[in-house]
Amino acid sequence: MPFLDTDSVRLYVQIVGERGLPIIFVNGWSATCQMWLPLVKRLSKSYRCILYDARGTGRSLSTALGTGFEVEDAVADLHAVLRYASAWDAHLIGQGIGAVVGLLAARERPQNFSSLTLIGTECLPPPSDQDQAVTADLLLTQVRVLLQEAATLPYVRQLLLWRYRRVPEPHRTKLYEDFAATDPRAAYGLAQSVRDVVVRARFWEALRQVPIPILLVRGALDDVLTAATHRAMFDCIQRGQTATVRGAGHVPTLEYPEECVELLVNFFRTESLPAYRP
Repeated sequence: MPFLDTDSVRLYVQIVGERGLPIIFVNGWSATCQMWLPLVKRLSKSYRCILYDARGTGRSLSTALGTGFEVEDAVADLHAVLRYASAWDAHLIGQGIGAVVGLLAARERPQNFSSLTLIGTECLPPPSDQDQAVTADLLLTQVRVLLQEAATLPYVRQLLLWRYRRVPEPHRTKLYEDFAATDPRAAYGLAQSVRDVVVRARFWEALRQVPIPILLVRGALDDVLTAATHRAMFDCIQRGQTATVRGAGHVPTLEYPEECVELLVNFFRTESLPAYRP
Protein backbone atom coordinates (compact mmCIF):
# COMPACT_ATOMS: atom_id res chain seq x y z
CA MET A 1 0.00 0.00 0.00
CA PRO A 2 1.19 3.58 -0.61
CA PHE A 3 2.20 5.18 2.66
CA LEU A 4 3.85 8.50 3.38
CA ASP A 5 6.02 8.52 6.50
CA THR A 6 6.54 11.79 8.38
CA ASP A 7 8.19 12.43 11.72
CA SER A 8 5.20 11.29 13.75
CA VAL A 9 2.64 9.61 11.47
CA ARG A 10 2.31 7.17 8.59
CA LEU A 11 -0.30 8.52 6.17
CA TYR A 12 -2.20 6.31 3.76
CA VAL A 13 -2.30 7.98 0.32
CA GLN A 14 -4.26 6.82 -2.72
CA ILE A 15 -3.95 8.26 -6.24
CA VAL A 16 -6.66 7.53 -8.81
CA GLY A 17 -6.35 8.67 -12.42
CA GLU A 18 -3.25 9.51 -14.42
CA ARG A 19 -4.10 12.59 -16.45
CA GLY A 20 -5.37 16.11 -16.01
CA LEU A 21 -4.84 18.57 -13.18
CA PRO A 22 -4.71 17.06 -9.69
CA ILE A 23 -7.55 17.23 -7.20
CA ILE A 24 -6.65 16.72 -3.54
CA PHE A 25 -9.46 15.79 -1.13
CA VAL A 26 -9.53 16.56 2.62
CA ASN A 27 -11.92 14.33 4.57
CA GLY A 28 -14.61 15.34 7.01
CA TRP A 29 -14.25 14.70 10.74
CA SER A 30 -13.28 11.06 11.51
CA ALA A 31 -14.09 9.95 7.95
CA THR A 32 -11.67 8.07 5.71
CA CYS A 33 -10.89 8.88 2.10
CA GLN A 34 -13.55 6.41 0.99
CA MET A 35 -16.10 9.17 1.54
CA TRP A 36 -14.94 10.64 -1.80
CA LEU A 37 -15.24 7.50 -3.93
CA PRO A 38 -18.57 8.43 -5.61
CA LEU A 39 -16.94 11.67 -6.82
CA VAL A 40 -13.59 10.10 -7.67
CA LYS A 41 -15.27 7.44 -9.78
CA ARG A 42 -16.49 10.21 -12.07
CA LEU A 43 -13.70 12.79 -11.77
CA SER A 44 -10.75 10.41 -12.22
CA LYS A 45 -11.55 10.10 -15.93
CA SER A 46 -10.34 13.67 -16.46
CA TYR A 47 -8.39 14.52 -13.31
CA ARG A 48 -5.69 13.01 -11.12
CA CYS A 49 -7.39 12.44 -7.76
CA ILE A 50 -5.30 12.35 -4.55
CA LEU A 51 -6.96 10.97 -1.42
CA TYR A 52 -5.55 10.25 2.01
CA ASP A 53 -6.64 9.22 5.50
CA ALA A 54 -6.00 11.89 8.13
CA ARG A 55 -3.74 11.00 11.04
CA GLY A 56 -5.48 8.75 13.54
CA THR A 57 -8.20 7.64 11.11
CA GLY A 58 -8.49 4.71 8.74
CA ARG A 59 -5.11 3.36 7.71
CA SER A 60 -3.09 6.40 8.88
CA LEU A 61 -1.43 5.70 12.22
CA SER A 62 0.65 7.72 14.64
CA THR A 63 4.20 6.45 14.96
CA ALA A 64 5.52 8.56 17.83
CA LEU A 65 4.57 9.38 21.41
CA GLY A 66 3.01 12.76 21.85
CA THR A 67 1.68 12.95 18.28
CA GLY A 68 -0.41 16.09 17.82
CA PHE A 69 -3.95 16.01 16.48
CA GLU A 70 -4.73 19.70 16.05
CA VAL A 71 -5.60 21.76 13.00
CA GLU A 72 -1.96 22.81 12.51
CA ASP A 73 -0.94 19.16 12.34
CA ALA A 74 -3.65 18.43 9.76
CA VAL A 75 -2.50 21.39 7.65
CA ALA A 76 1.10 20.15 7.76
CA ASP A 77 -0.05 16.69 6.66
CA LEU A 78 -1.92 18.19 3.71
CA HIS A 79 1.20 20.01 2.54
CA ALA A 80 3.20 16.79 2.96
CA VAL A 81 0.74 14.82 0.81
CA LEU A 82 0.84 17.58 -1.81
CA ARG A 83 4.62 17.27 -2.05
CA TYR A 84 4.52 13.47 -1.99
CA ALA A 85 2.10 13.36 -4.94
CA SER A 86 3.69 16.33 -6.76
CA ALA A 87 0.16 17.70 -6.92
CA TRP A 88 1.05 21.29 -7.75
CA ASP A 89 -1.71 23.61 -8.95
CA ALA A 90 -4.24 21.23 -7.41
CA HIS A 91 -7.92 21.81 -7.01
CA LEU A 92 -8.38 21.50 -3.25
CA ILE A 93 -11.69 20.12 -1.92
CA GLY A 94 -12.53 19.83 1.79
CA GLN A 95 -15.67 18.72 3.62
CA GLY A 96 -16.70 19.68 7.16
CA ILE A 97 -13.61 20.10 9.30
CA GLY A 98 -11.60 19.18 6.20
CA ALA A 99 -12.81 22.44 4.68
CA VAL A 100 -11.23 24.33 7.58
CA VAL A 101 -7.95 22.48 7.08
CA GLY A 102 -8.04 23.17 3.34
CA LEU A 103 -8.65 26.90 3.70
CA LEU A 104 -5.87 27.36 6.25
CA ALA A 105 -3.48 25.40 4.02
CA ALA A 106 -4.43 27.58 1.04
CA ARG A 107 -3.77 30.72 3.06
CA GLU A 108 -0.27 29.47 3.92
CA ARG A 109 0.67 28.51 0.33
CA PRO A 110 -1.89 29.78 -2.18
CA GLN A 111 0.61 29.36 -5.01
CA ASN A 112 0.16 25.58 -4.79
CA PHE A 113 -3.56 25.57 -5.62
CA SER A 114 -5.75 26.44 -8.60
CA SER A 115 -9.01 26.55 -6.69
CA LEU A 116 -10.58 25.76 -3.33
CA THR A 117 -13.95 24.10 -2.67
CA LEU A 118 -15.44 24.16 0.84
CA ILE A 119 -18.36 21.77 1.43
CA GLY A 120 -20.49 21.84 4.59
CA THR A 121 -17.84 23.85 6.41
CA GLU A 122 -17.76 23.37 10.19
CA CYS A 123 -16.37 26.61 11.60
CA LEU A 124 -18.66 29.17 13.23
CA PRO A 125 -17.60 32.82 13.54
CA PRO A 126 -15.56 33.57 16.69
CA PRO A 127 -17.89 33.84 19.72
CA SER A 128 -18.63 37.01 21.57
CA ASP A 129 -17.50 37.37 25.19
CA GLN A 130 -20.81 36.12 26.59
CA ASP A 131 -20.46 32.92 24.55
CA GLN A 132 -17.15 31.91 26.15
CA ALA A 133 -18.70 30.05 29.09
CA VAL A 134 -21.00 28.09 26.76
CA THR A 135 -18.06 27.12 24.58
CA ALA A 136 -16.07 25.91 27.60
CA ASP A 137 -18.98 23.76 28.77
CA LEU A 138 -19.28 22.24 25.31
CA LEU A 139 -15.60 21.29 25.23
CA LEU A 140 -15.81 19.66 28.65
CA THR A 141 -18.72 17.58 27.43
CA GLN A 142 -16.69 16.50 24.40
CA VAL A 143 -13.85 15.38 26.67
CA ARG A 144 -16.14 13.12 28.68
CA VAL A 145 -17.77 11.64 25.60
CA LEU A 146 -14.98 11.24 23.07
CA LEU A 147 -12.30 9.96 25.42
CA GLN A 148 -14.51 7.20 26.83
CA GLU A 149 -14.92 4.99 23.80
CA ALA A 150 -17.41 7.45 22.38
CA ALA A 151 -18.43 5.35 19.42
CA THR A 152 -20.02 2.74 21.69
CA LEU A 153 -22.18 5.19 23.64
CA PRO A 154 -25.86 5.29 22.65
CA TYR A 155 -25.91 9.11 22.78
CA VAL A 156 -23.09 9.51 20.27
CA ARG A 157 -24.47 6.74 18.11
CA GLN A 158 -27.77 8.58 17.86
CA LEU A 159 -25.96 11.87 17.25
CA LEU A 160 -24.05 10.37 14.32
CA LEU A 161 -27.15 8.71 12.90
CA TRP A 162 -28.93 12.08 13.04
CA ARG A 163 -26.00 13.93 11.51
CA TYR A 164 -25.74 11.53 8.56
CA ARG A 165 -29.38 10.50 8.33
CA ARG A 166 -29.75 11.68 4.74
CA VAL A 167 -26.64 9.84 3.49
CA PRO A 168 -27.69 6.73 1.53
CA GLU A 169 -26.46 3.25 2.39
CA PRO A 170 -23.88 1.81 2.36
CA HIS A 171 -22.14 5.16 2.85
CA ARG A 172 -23.98 6.01 6.08
CA THR A 173 -22.85 2.79 7.75
CA LYS A 174 -19.30 3.37 6.48
CA LEU A 175 -19.19 6.85 8.08
CA TYR A 176 -20.24 5.35 11.39
CA GLU A 177 -17.67 2.54 11.13
CA ASP A 178 -14.95 5.10 10.36
CA PHE A 179 -15.81 7.00 13.53
CA ALA A 180 -15.86 3.80 15.60
CA ALA A 181 -12.35 2.94 14.39
CA THR A 182 -10.87 6.43 14.83
CA ASP A 183 -8.29 7.03 17.54
CA PRO A 184 -10.31 8.85 20.28
CA ARG A 185 -7.41 11.26 20.81
CA ALA A 186 -7.48 12.18 17.13
CA ALA A 187 -11.26 12.65 17.11
CA TYR A 188 -11.27 14.81 20.21
CA GLY A 189 -8.08 16.73 19.43
CA LEU A 190 -9.19 17.89 16.00
CA ALA A 191 -12.75 18.70 17.08
CA GLN A 192 -11.49 20.72 20.03
CA SER A 193 -8.90 22.53 17.93
CA VAL A 194 -11.44 23.63 15.30
CA ARG A 195 -13.68 25.04 18.03
CA ASP A 196 -10.85 27.07 19.53
CA VAL A 197 -11.56 30.80 19.34
CA VAL A 198 -8.13 31.53 17.81
CA VAL A 199 -8.55 28.93 15.06
CA ARG A 200 -12.02 30.21 14.26
CA ALA A 201 -10.70 33.75 13.97
CA ARG A 202 -7.89 32.52 11.68
CA PHE A 203 -10.41 30.74 9.48
CA TRP A 204 -12.60 33.80 8.98
CA GLU A 205 -9.57 35.99 8.35
CA ALA A 206 -8.36 33.49 5.77
CA LEU A 207 -11.68 33.70 3.93
CA ARG A 208 -10.93 37.37 3.30
CA GLN A 209 -7.25 36.86 2.49
CA VAL A 210 -7.04 33.81 0.20
CA PRO A 211 -6.66 35.09 -3.38
CA ILE A 212 -7.60 31.89 -5.23
CA PRO A 213 -11.20 31.23 -6.39
CA ILE A 214 -13.41 29.58 -3.77
CA LEU A 215 -16.56 27.50 -4.29
CA LEU A 216 -18.83 27.30 -1.23
CA VAL A 217 -21.22 24.33 -1.25
CA ARG A 218 -24.04 23.65 1.21
CA GLY A 219 -26.82 21.10 1.33
CA ALA A 220 -30.17 22.87 1.52
CA LEU A 221 -31.14 20.73 4.54
CA ASP A 222 -27.78 20.93 6.32
CA ASP A 223 -28.29 21.33 10.07
CA VAL A 224 -24.56 21.89 10.75
CA LEU A 225 -23.81 24.73 8.32
CA THR A 226 -26.72 27.18 8.43
CA ALA A 227 -27.79 29.27 5.46
CA ALA A 228 -26.87 32.45 7.37
CA THR A 229 -23.31 31.26 8.05
CA HIS A 230 -22.97 30.08 4.46
CA ARG A 231 -24.00 33.52 3.23
CA ALA A 232 -21.62 35.24 5.65
CA MET A 233 -18.77 33.14 4.27
CA PHE A 234 -19.64 34.12 0.70
CA ASP A 235 -19.63 37.80 1.68
CA CYS A 236 -16.02 37.38 2.87
CA ILE A 237 -14.34 35.79 -0.15
CA GLN A 238 -12.53 37.80 -2.81
CA ARG A 239 -13.57 35.67 -5.77
CA GLY A 240 -15.68 32.60 -6.32
CA GLN A 241 -19.13 31.07 -6.34
CA THR A 242 -21.71 29.68 -3.95
CA ALA A 243 -24.02 26.73 -4.51
CA THR A 244 -26.81 25.00 -2.59
CA VAL A 245 -27.66 21.38 -3.35
CA ARG A 246 -31.42 20.84 -3.10
CA GLY A 247 -32.57 18.02 -0.88
CA ALA A 248 -29.07 17.40 0.51
CA GLY A 249 -27.95 17.42 4.12
CA HIS A 250 -24.46 17.74 5.56
CA VAL A 251 -22.68 15.50 3.02
CA PRO A 252 -24.07 16.37 -0.43
CA THR A 253 -21.15 14.61 -2.14
CA LEU A 254 -22.55 11.27 -0.95
CA GLU A 255 -26.21 12.20 -1.26
CA TYR A 256 -26.11 13.77 -4.74
CA PRO A 257 -22.73 12.92 -6.31
CA GLU A 258 -23.80 13.61 -9.91
CA GLU A 259 -24.95 17.13 -9.06
CA CYS A 260 -21.77 17.79 -7.05
CA VAL A 261 -19.52 16.62 -9.89
CA GLU A 262 -21.33 18.95 -12.29
CA LEU A 263 -20.86 21.86 -9.86
CA LEU A 264 -17.17 21.11 -9.47
CA VAL A 265 -16.38 20.68 -13.16
CA ASN A 266 -18.20 23.89 -14.08
CA PHE A 267 -16.37 25.75 -11.33
CA PHE A 268 -12.99 24.39 -12.42
CA ARG A 269 -13.65 25.49 -15.98
CA THR A 270 -14.92 29.00 -15.23
CA GLU A 271 -13.09 30.16 -12.11
CA SER A 272 -9.84 28.25 -11.61
CA LEU A 273 -6.50 29.98 -11.93
CA PRO A 274 -4.43 28.74 -14.90
CA ALA A 275 -1.67 26.27 -14.10
CA TYR A 276 1.76 27.83 -14.38
CA ARG A 277 4.09 24.95 -13.52
CA PRO A 278 5.65 22.75 -16.22
